[in-house]
Amino acid sequence: MAIVTVPRPLQEQLGEAATESLVGMFVQLEASREQQQETHKEYLFELLEERFLRHVAESENRLRAEIAESENRLRAEMQGGFNRQQDQLARQQEQIADLGKQIGDVHKQIALQTRWILAALGGAAVLFPIIQRVMQVLLP
Repeated sequence: MAIVTVPRPLQEQLGEAATESLVGMFVQLEASREQQQETHKEYLFELLEERFLRHVAESENRLRAEIAESENRLRAEMQGGFNRQQDQLARQQEQIADLGKQIGDVHKQIALQTRWILAALGGAAVLFPIIQRVMQVLLP
């Protein structure tokens, strides 16, 4: 928190009690502003979390639909004749295996991006008050 100093002429004009009240008011305003910043940060983190979870759920639903669609196609082809479809079945099994690998890769990418986003937000949350205080000292 910044140190509040009242210029001597103003102190003399206001008197000791009014000067203390003025300083107290500034301290309360600063505390209120810091509380609002914390509340805003919490809200942003919650919003980010909600959006991320919604994105993950949407991705999961799309992947489930794709997997279900692949399974349905596979069943239809198997009903058309097992002997004729063995080669195609082998190719589709490879595709499903690749899809599983892709799902794993997407999951890894999402986890990595989440870590970077949270680290960046955490860094910003830590650095913002520091930068703000430095600017207050440098730009009175």
